[in-house]
Amino acid sequence: MKVVPTRVVLLHCGDEQYPQDELKRVSECVEQGVRGLSSAELVCSCTIMKDADADKAAGIVAGQSFDAILVHFVSWHITPYVMRTLKDHRDTPLLIWGTGGWTDKSGKIISPAAAAGTSALVPLLQELGYTYCLINEKVDEPHRFRDVDRFLRAVGAAKAIRHLRIGLYGYADMGLYTCSYSRTLALEKLGVDIEDYFAYELAEQMNAFTPEEVAREVAEIRRTTVQTNEVRDEVLGRAARLYLAMKGKRDGRGLDAISIKCVNGVTKQMGFNPCLAQSLLASKDTTVICECDAYGLLTGQLLSKLTGLTSAFVENYEVLGDAMLVGVCGFIPRDFVDGDVRIRSANLGAYNTGISNVSRMKTGVVTYGRLYESHGEYKLFLARGTTKPSPKWTEAGWCEPTPDFPSVLLEPGMPVEDYLQNVPGQHIVMVPGDWVQDMKLLCRLLKIEVVGC
Repeated sequence: MKVVPTRVVLLHCGDEQYPQDELKRVSECVEQGVRGLSSAELVCSCTIMKDADADKAAGIVAGQSFDAILVHFVSWHITPYVMRTLKDHRDTPLLIWGTGGWTDKSGKIISPAAAAGTSALVPLLQELGYTYCLINEKVDEPHRFRDVDRFLRAVGAAKAIRHLRIGLYGYADMGLYTCSYSRTLALEKLGVDIEDYFAYELAEQMNAFTPEEVAREVAEIRRTTVQTNEVRDEVLGRAARLYLAMKGKRDGRGLDAISIKCVNGVTKQMGFNPCLAQSLLASKDTTVICECDAYGLLTGQLLSKLTGLTSAFVENYEVLGDAMLVGVCGFIPRDFVDGDVRIRSANLGAYNTGISNVSRMKTGVVTYGRLYESHGEYKLFLARGTTKPSPKWTEAGWCEPTPDFPSVLLEPGMPVEDYLQNVPGQHIVMVPGDWVQDMKLLCRLLKIEVVGC
């Protein structure tokens, strides 16, 4: 997933009574660093040291199109000056950035008092309801461009979230309350309009593909996977048709995420599980989850839009000591596969003759979570965990020889009892690596309360 640079305005805020040569040196260093960030597209920069500068800056910024403002305090600053610009941009995310003083050759700290400037502005921003983040550098500390980059990436992700397109075939599989959602709340809080499609349309789309189209897809699946038992072309062809139909809907509607009613839908009504088709569809650009789990899709998009990585969902199965056995009955995106992609014909009871993705999951540090609704507000259950290889196991009901589901042992970064008490659903969504602080920043911008970590 390509990171689109965030369009930013940079305001250097100081005071004319301080040494201008030194303040200019620091400002130029900061500006050069911002220009060098892949996450930033600098639209314009202005220096505000006195009353006349304030009017000039407000006029320049008023004519620009941008997504964030970096308010760089190079020294103490008289707050009303910068507010002439900021007052017209109350919905724009702000980074309040105070650079530190320095130590001279004699060992004496020279303080331009940037911390006084930031602490004079922040209470006003709080009172007026601005969305902002704060950086205050220490004396002699290198400029914190990494934190600036994190902020700009979060702004870009927040913007992308507000332009999402999510599609569902069906609603709340099995009538699960954790898979229900408020379409109005999603639009109000995140600007996301969740689309729903008639299942009959899916069947019609599946049947519309020619035998030649299906045969080509079956051959591609056989070429790119290891079949661990006999996988018949007839069954593989049904999975290929489902994949092609869902892919067509994704491409035709420009969807970022898609889910399908599987247990009470494809599995029971069509006689095969949709796991392989969903695995083929899932990538860093497309979030896929089962059971029409709308908030699971939103969670995956929060993680993927921020990190540029593929997200994957898993389900809680068992407590094993201080870890949770988490996995999924036959779904795993290619980016989560450790080694070859392995598939297997597998039956669950009398009505499901399908194909499961039985690949091994990669292990290591993960960031995981789940978005949920509580009393008309969104919250994100979020934590950092560590995944390890799972033992041999099976879900009750699968025919022998049972498939080895994609699964891991998740050490959840908290007592398992706390995890189970607070996890807001049977599904959690994860990405590799430690992104907790980045996710907290994204949620701050989106006004989502973070719990769990």
